[in-house]
Amino acid sequence: MRCPYCGFQEDRVIDSRPFKDGSSIRRRRECLKCGKRFTTYERIEDIPIMVIKKDGRREPFQRQKLLTGLIKACEKRPVSM
Repeated sequence: MRCPYCGFQEDRVIDSRPFKDGSSIRRRRECLKCGKRFTTYERIEDIPIMVIKKDGRREPFQRQKLLTGLIKACEKRPVSM
């Protein structure tokens, strides 16, 4: 994380806690060069996993399709489930 005051790249986290609904984290940081403190808010980006098909089109990943394919591949094989 870059210090907003001096631009130094290294800092240390002083305090970390969930923020509001728990979907983000509030961190209190201290710059190791100038010693000033600043706050950052971090949240996870929810990017859906996309599957690129052989013909080039994209569709959302479906866990059930993967499980069905694995079960079908193991039907006549000596694989315990």
